[in-house]
Amino acid sequence: MPPEWVILAFVFAFGACVGSFLNVVVYRLPRGESLSHPSSRCPKCEHALAWYDNVPVLGWLWLGGKCRYCKAAISSRYPIVEFLTGALFAFYYIAMFDLQWGPCPPPVRLLDIRSDWPIFALYMFLFATLLAASLIDYELFVIPLGMCWLLAAVGVGVHAIVDSPSMRGSLLIASPVVNAIAAGGTLGWLISVALIYSRLVRRSFPLGEPLLEVDRNSIVAEWTEARNRGENPPPLPPPYSVWQIYSEIAREMLFLLPALVLAAVFGLLVLRVDSVAAWWTALLATPFVKGALGAMLGALVGGLVVWVTRILGTIGFRKVAMGLGDVHLMFGVGAIIGAGQVTVAFFIAPFAGMAIALYLLATRQKREIPYGPYLSIGTAVAVLFYCPIAAWLRPGLTGLAQMLGNWAGS
Repeated sequence: MPPEWVILAFVFAFGACVGSFLNVVVYRLPRGESLSHPSSRCPKCEHALAWYDNVPVLGWLWLGGKCRYCKAAISSRYPIVEFLTGALFAFYYIAMFDLQWGPCPPPVRLLDIRSDWPIFALYMFLFATLLAASLIDYELFVIPLGMCWLLAAVGVGVHAIVDSPSMRGSLLIASPVVNAIAAGGTLGWLISVALIYSRLVRRSFPLGEPLLEVDRNSIVAEWTEARNRGENPPPLPPPYSVWQIYSEIAREMLFLLPALVLAAVFGLLVLRVDSVAAWWTALLATPFVKGALGAMLGALVGGLVVWVTRILGTIGFRKVAMGLGDVHLMFGVGAIIGAGQVTVAFFIAPFAGMAIALYLLATRQKREIPYGPYLSIGTAVAVLFYCPIAAWLRPGLTGLAQMLGNWAGS
């Protein structure tokens, strides 16, 4: 192994390069532009940039923050994002491999970069995607759903391939019943998605969700500015009456119904039918099946926690409580970090919101911030501190599980 400082320098440099790509994603993806073509160029004079002008952080510094060709100012956001991404990668390397924070061990084992680099790479992919999604959400009040689905696909694929009982961060589930619940929920979710995309069932809010009250003024102002700049932003959603909102939320409840019903049916079949339990246990002996089901359980729980909050909040407050983009975001996050961590991340997010709100209040800033960045911060904290939080919550959750088990078996 090379010296520690060499590895850390490489991790920072690699993270800064990822940050350079994130700048491209944040600018081009919401505008529907290709992420690969054309090559990087000045947004003012559109002159292609040489490779040495694209060196993360340093390129901006030796150009003095100006285009080499037209001398137009280059936003300082570019080197800041590059530096923050590199620093984020380096910080999590130190936290996970030097301080031993992070994913809980199935057995007690220290994290080692030589054997645990897949889970580290997966988490860095998660944080890079969350950073890009948060920047887009902060600027445009929208989370590109493709980023959420990419998180979910990568999470399921990686966990299916690399998870093992001895790996920290593994999402393998020991209980055949819980695995069956994950399988039933996944099948039910796929049925609902198929019905939506076949147009046999209409998706909710087809003309766009009503603007959240806290975001309305900011979104309308930014939409107007975009029109004044000659851009063609998508039309703002129409106003909805309370009963129209309830009707659309009812559609979302119907969307959830197949997943909830099949999860319960599959779980009960494995719990109460011996022949089904034996067949299912044999199928779970295939490692990639358990890894994929563990990731899908995390995705389903992550999406469900936010979706139930959205539905109950909408019914209680008579207006849409949370954006559906947040549901998709935590669906993707859950596929990578698992059911327990994504739930904790969701409940940490409001504390991040309160901290930022106090900062905005102290600095007298009125810029509203959507909820996506708060969920991202909650995720970043949960990845590091889920183990002690889970240990603190375990006695109460164990008692609750026993009570539910006794009820199901009666």
